[in-house]
Amino acid sequence: MTETPTQPDKKHEVPLVKMLLALNERQDRGALAALRTGLGKPPGTAARMFPIVAPFLHSNDGPSTQAAFLTAALFASHPEHAEIGNLGASLWRATKREANPNGKHGEAGVEARFAAALDADPEDLPRHLAGLVSLCKSASAPIDWHQFHGDVARLLSDWTRNKDANKLVRDEVKRDWAIAYWRGFKRDNTSHNGEEDTQP
Repeated sequence: MTETPTQPDKKHEVPLVKMLLALNERQDRGALAALRTGLGKPPGTAARMFPIVAPFLHSNDGPSTQAAFLTAALFASHPEHAEIGNLGASLWRATKREANPNGKHGEAGVEARFAAALDADPEDLPRHLAGLVSLCKSASAPIDWHQFHGDVARLLSDWTRNKDANKLVRDEVKRDWAIAYWRGFKRDNTSHNGEEDTQP
């Protein structure tokens, strides 16, 4: 039976991510290295990840399972965590702007890679996400890994079952990421012009 991913409660902590954060806090290099063996491979195919990730799985099928392996591998490559919102917010922080001097990357390059990820099919998404997480890592931009896991499960929703409904789910996540990213630039512009951004 294929799982139907649901949007996570913003306050809900994902048990898998709590475990990943604990691994990083105690600097378990062996476990993090094992998780990194999943980088560049289809989610769920790196055997060294199984002992760490499998206890948190409810089945061996579905987008939540794929999201668990993908999140664990990408977390191990960039374990900096902060509750800052979705990946769009992290990418905004990675982009150098007048009001964001700690950013590292130019807007055009990040925007091109971000747009490609937003347009990607589920089977191509892991590769695009790896590139975006790498951008965040190089700019020391943290990621909210609890939010990331839930969003990725929704983005990987099954194309073959409830195709129309799952497309709506994926489109919602993509819009949320886009809003978080481009509203950051709106704040830059309004701040620069001496105007106040009154949106939440």
